[in-house]
Amino acid sequence: MTIAAPQRASGGINRPGLPRGDVLAGMMGLTVCLLPFLEPAGPGNTALADVGMTLCIGLALLWAVREHLPVKLPYLVGVAGLLLGGAFAAYVAQAPVGVGLVLAQDVLLLAWASALALGRHNPAIVAAVTRAWCRTAAVYSGVMVASYILGINALSGVSGKDGVRASYTFGDPNLAGNYLVVSLFVMAACKCPQSVGVRRIAYALVITAIGFTGSNGAMLTLLVGLVLSVTVTRYRRHGALVGLTTLAASMLVAGLVFVFVMPRVDLGQIREAAAGSIPLLRDSFGRSGSSTSERATIVREGTHLFFQGDATGYGPARTKATLAANQAPYVKEAHNDYLATLLERGLIGAIGLLALGIAIGVRCFRLVVGSLPEAYAGLVPRPWLLAVIGPVMATAAGFYEVLHFRHLWTLLGLVAALVFVMQDQQKKGVS
Repeated sequence: MTIAAPQRASGGINRPGLPRGDVLAGMMGLTVCLLPFLEPAGPGNTALADVGMTLCIGLALLWAVREHLPVKLPYLVGVAGLLLGGAFAAYVAQAPVGVGLVLAQDVLLLAWASALALGRHNPAIVAAVTRAWCRTAAVYSGVMVASYILGINALSGVSGKDGVRASYTFGDPNLAGNYLVVSLFVMAACKCPQSVGVRRIAYALVITAIGFTGSNGAMLTLLVGLVLSVTVTRYRRHGALVGLTTLAASMLVAGLVFVFVMPRVDLGQIREAAAGSIPLLRDSFGRSGSSTSERATIVREGTHLFFQGDATGYGPARTKATLAANQAPYVKEAHNDYLATLLERGLIGAIGLLALGIAIGVRCFRLVVGSLPEAYAGLVPRPWLLAVIGPVMATAAGFYEVLHFRHLWTLLGLVAALVFVMQDQQKKGVS
C-alpha cells in the first residue's frame, strides 16, 4: 500500500541545500547495532533497539513529509490480517488488556520495516543499515566467542537454565543462534567486510558463535540456507537449468538420506553418546530427543485446543494461559508461528499470515531474478542471498515464534527497499 504525497516541482530530495536523510540513515545504522542487545530487558520485554526504532520512525515520517515522498507500507495486508485476527480473538475470548502490547509490537515492527523501505529514495540508508549489521555481527561474534571461551558468563549468557549453551545478550540461545544465522547471509550478500581475508575470519567467528549457542534449529536453518545459497548462486551465474538441476540434486540427496540412511541409523544411541560427551553436545544434540518429543506434544495439544474452539482464536500470547485453563497435561507456549497464529488469532490471523508469507515470497523471488541499479549493487552485490533468508525464517517459524524477532523485520524492510529500487528502475526504463 502507498501513501502518496504531492511531489515538489523541483524534484524532491535532489534539491540543493536540503538534507538527504543522512541523519535518518545514521540513526538507523545505530539502531541496527543495538539489535543483539536485548538483555537486560525493559518493561514488556522492550530493549534499547525499540527506542531507536521509534526515533527512526518519527524521523522517517518527518523526512517523508518534508520532501513529499510516497511512503509505502510493504507488508500492510498481512500485518493487518494478523492485527484484526488478534484483536477479534482478544475481544471474543475477553482476554486481558495486556494483550494489546502484542498488537502494539506488530504495529511498531511494520512501521520500522516501512521506514527502512524509504531506502529506495536514499542509498545512504541501505549503506548504513547493511554496514552496521555486518560489522556489528562480526565484532559481536568475536567478543562473544572470547567471552564464552574465557568463561565470562555475564557476556556469554551461560546460565543453569540452558546448561552450557550461550544466549549472549539475547536471553535465549535459539534467538541468538537465529540472529547469527541471518547475519551470516547478510554478510555474504553484502560482501562485508570488503577484504576477503577479513570476511572469512568474520564468517568463522559467526559460525563459531552459532555453535556455542547449541541451537539445533540454528544449525538446521544454516544448512537449509547454505543449500539454497548454492542453488540461487548457480542460477544467477549459469542460468535456470543449472539452478534447477542443483536444487533437484540437493532434494534427491536429502530424500535418499531420509529413505535409506536414516532408518539404519540409531539416533537414540547417537543422542546417548552425545549426552555423555562434552557439555555443549550434551545440552544441544544430546537433548534433541526430548526437545522433539516436547514439541510434538505441544503441537498435539495445540491442535486439539484449536478444534475445541470456534476458529476465532484465544487472543495474542494466550496459548500457555489457555492450555493451563483447560488443564492440559503439558503447558507451554506454541514455539511455532503457524500453530500460534491459528490458536491465538484464529482463521483471520492465519489468512493474514498467509498474505504476509506471499508478500515476502514475491519480494524474495524478485531479488533472485532482478538486478539492482549501480548505486545499490555496490552496497548489496549479491541480493539473491538476502532472498535465501526468507525460506530460512519460514523453516525457523516451525519451531520458534519468529514474527516478533526485530532482526526479521529489519531484513524485511531492507528487502522491500531493494525491491522498490528495482521497480523504480524498471519504470524509468519503460518511460
